[in-house]
Amino acid sequence: MAADEYGMTAQGFVPKRLVDINADIVNRIAGITDPKTGTQPFMDVADDSILGQIVGIVSNAISECWEAAYEASVQFNPLYNTGAGQSGTVQLNGITRQPGGNTIIRCTLTGKEGTTIPEGALIGDMEGTYSYALNASVVIPSDGEVSAAFTCTTKAENNPEPGTVNTIQTAVTGWYGVVNTETLSVGQPEESDAALRKRQQQSTSLTSYRQIEAIYAAILAVQDVTFCRVYQNAETSPEDSRGIPYKEIAPIVVGGDDNAIAEAMFLRMPVTVQGYGSTIVTLTDQQGISYPVAFSRPTEVPIHVAVDISVTDSSLFPSNYASLIQQAIVEYAYYDNAAKSGFPPGSDVIRTRLFTPINAAAPGFRINNMTIGKSAEAQAKDDIQIAWNEVAQFVAENITVTLQD
Repeated sequence: MAADEYGMTAQGFVPKRLVDINADIVNRIAGITDPKTGTQPFMDVADDSILGQIVGIVSNAISECWEAAYEASVQFNPLYNTGAGQSGTVQLNGITRQPGGNTIIRCTLTGKEGTTIPEGALIGDMEGTYSYALNASVVIPSDGEVSAAFTCTTKAENNPEPGTVNTIQTAVTGWYGVVNTETLSVGQPEESDAALRKRQQQSTSLTSYRQIEAIYAAILAVQDVTFCRVYQNAETSPEDSRGIPYKEIAPIVVGGDDNAIAEAMFLRMPVTVQGYGSTIVTLTDQQGISYPVAFSRPTEVPIHVAVDISVTDSSLFPSNYASLIQQAIVEYAYYDNAAKSGFPPGSDVIRTRLFTPINAAAPGFRINNMTIGKSAEAQAKDDIQIAWNEVAQFVAENITVTLQD
């Protein structure tokens, strides 16, 4: 590339590649000429020469500068910025990065009477996955046992089972043992760049001119909402084939608080539209007039699966094959709002799709037969139709795996 094609161009910032940096330095060194003799003293700049290795070190350092300049150039682009730059940019949209929190647990400490355990003393689990710091110093009483709270040093969604945090990491003379008894609060990791970017993009959709998109974006922005679809009937009177009344909307929502969802809808729905669905929340406007706002939670349809398998390689076939297959099917059925995977609300259960997780669950077997149905008694090699306001429910208890000879 020409020199003027690097840096800030009409297409944005273009960093210079390491290979081009290295080639440019090599060419410049090779072109050095002694003005008195006319000779070129640095002809050997091969990669394995001393001079070539020095050039490589310098080239890498320059390349890092170009990369840093590129990162700085995209810090105001909401599609590419990261870290502190992203945290600052999203504030232009009135949102902030969710800081996360630390898990707090209660523990029983044992030791010699009168022993003082200082604030900040560390404990952990046997694997050393997480450490927990003592919230306030404590003194072991006469019975040799005291209860105290510890805070995890890492922001993470961590909920340890009682009895699993039992290792003293800060040695204190007279402190003999510790064990966790309960979790007081479960922490959360700091919001990731990807999650914050998604939330920022959703927030900019809240001012959409098309009201159906504004309502959809508002519901999806409600905390803990994991799935939303907003259907509407703009053509058929008095109702369409789904039962949605004429000129009404019918949101299907998974997760989130009922009142928060209704408030998000109420602020953006046009006059006369109150929503259609089985969940009804009554809200009051500034004039004191009450309005019922409706949406639906998808009705869960239990899906039963029967799988018949036989072993093809006993050396690879695991003893816990049934639980592995059950888990694989349940995880495969999981969906998110993008609805590009799993079986989201309104999505039919295509039987042949289930071969994918079953085959990937474990080695050493083949599938002889597989049937599905809405009950254990009514299974067949047919797909299962799911209505627009239903969702297929897969649980391990409804998945039967039979090992045949």
